[in-house]
Amino acid sequence: MKKLGSSIAHYFGVTMCNIKMALLTIVEYPSNILGWLISNPIQFILGFATIKFVVQQFGEINGWNYGQLAFLYGISVISHALSMIFFVQGWFMGFYVIEGDFDRFLTRPLSVLYQFFFTNINVFGLTDLIPGILVFVYGCIQTGFSFTVSNVVGIIVMLIGATLIRGGIYILLGSTSFWTKSANDFGQFTQEIFDKTTMYPISMYPEAMQLILTFVIPIGWVSFYPASDLLGIEHAFSTGGMEVWVTLAVGIVTMLIAGLIFKIGMRRYESAGN
Repeated sequence: MKKLGSSIAHYFGVTMCNIKMALLTIVEYPSNILGWLISNPIQFILGFATIKFVVQQFGEINGWNYGQLAFLYGISVISHALSMIFFVQGWFMGFYVIEGDFDRFLTRPLSVLYQFFFTNINVFGLTDLIPGILVFVYGCIQTGFSFTVSNVVGIIVMLIGATLIRGGIYILLGSTSFWTKSANDFGQFTQEIFDKTTMYPISMYPEAMQLILTFVIPIGWVSFYPASDLLGIEHAFSTGGMEVWVTLAVGIVTMLIAGLIFKIGMRRYESAGN
């Protein structure tokens, strides 16, 4: 137990150092971060404005009013931002495989998967948090959401789980590069899928699609189910008010499976020296 605690403390310390270095890096290029601060919020605000237009023209979306959609949209964008900070590297795993860039990770006494994601933390992902938080707070006001202790805990648990689900899927997709030896960029592909399935109620899709997004590719747990739970909205796969905890459980399982697939893939890895 003492050894485990020491290991966790060591990894935490290394992570804090990496975050510090990432922050120092962006300070060196202020115009770069300014560009991200302008462009990133605009794209999400415009996306939300599109939802407002749809609601104004056609009414509620599958029973969800504008305030509830804002709540859902905000959660989706916040979890997206967190996954961009910690797991965006998964989009480019194929390049590391082809170029043999995992070699340097193999020479260090730390987990390869940990090093891959946490030695280059994407601080620019913080710019995605701005529109997410703004829209989420707006949704809370519109729905009269109460920030009780249980609800605050629920939001934190849900966001951790949602981020792990996103990150796990990035790792799973990226790990296919060990077999395909392809440098495919999964960024746009995964972004499109998540945008279409986490920013809107998945109950608007056919039942077969809902089943896939719930039990096969667990994207429904990123925002729809936990948001439904927090807002008290009925849905087809109710867990009796435990949706936020199921989200966390699904996130942990997804990440464990992704880590296992990555570990198996690393056995097929051919370094640059080969």
